[in-house]
Amino acid sequence: YRHLAQPGVDQAGFSMPNFRLQIPNNHFHKHWHDQSAHKGRIVTWHNQAARKHRRRENRLVKAQRVFPRPVNGMLRPVVHCQTIRYNSKKRAGKGFTLTELKEAGVNKREARGIGISVDYRRKNRSEGGLRENVARLAAYKSNLIVFPKKMNRKKPQATDSSKAEQSKAEQVVGDVMPIVKPKPGVVPYKITKADTDKKVFFTLRVARSDAKLVGKREVRAKKAVADAAEKAKTAL
Repeated sequence: YRHLAQPGVDQAGFSMPNFRLQIPNNHFHKHWHDQSAHKGRIVTWHNQAARKHRRRENRLVKAQRVFPRPVNGMLRPVVHCQTIRYNSKKRAGKGFTLTELKEAGVNKREARGIGISVDYRRKNRSEGGLRENVARLAAYKSNLIVFPKKMNRKKPQATDSSKAEQSKAEQVVGDVMPIVKPKPGVVPYKITKADTDKKVFFTLRVARSDAKLVGKREVRAKKAVADAAEKAKTAL
C-alpha cells in the first residue's frame, strides 16, 4: 500500500478500510425483455386473480353437473402414512380393498357406481385397520341415497331409494365423511394433599440411581450370600 503513506502527504484524516465487509457486487439490470442473451428472466403473475375466479366458476359448474353426487368425489378409506416416522398419522387412501368390501357386503363391481372408491392393489395388514374401514363403509351405507339409473323406469329396483328419500337428498360439499383427528382432552381434577407432598425431583433421582446401580447391587447381594455360606462352612 504505497499510496497510503506517501512522504509530504498529511495522513491525519485517513483511516484503513475494513477488509472484513462484503465487497458490493449488486446487479440492478433486470432482464425484462425477451432478449436473445437472457430470454426474459422476470416472471410475472398478473393473472392470479383471474385464474382464482375461473377455478371457482369451474367448481360451480362441476357441482351442478354431478348433482346430487358429492362435489369432491367418492368415499375414501382411512389408511396410515408410510415409514416409521409418520405411520402414527392417518390420511385418506386411494380406495377400499376387496376384503373390506366383502366384509361390508358391497359388490366390488357396483362400488364405484354408488360412490365408493376401490383399490385392487392395497392389502390389509392389520385387523384394526380392516374393522375401521368396514365400520366406515357401514356408516356410509346407512346414509346412502341411491337414485335409479333411468328416471322413467316404471318398476324401481330393490337397491334404489324411495322417492321420499330422493326428495330429501342434499349434495355433499367437501370430502365425504372427512377424517377428523381426535383432539387430546385433559380431564381436570382437584389437587389433593398427597399430590402436593410428592417430591417429583427426588423421586426421579432415586429412580435413576436405582436403574444405574442394578448391576452393582446384584453383585453385592451374590457376594453377601457367598460370604454367608462360607461362614456357615467354617463354623461347622
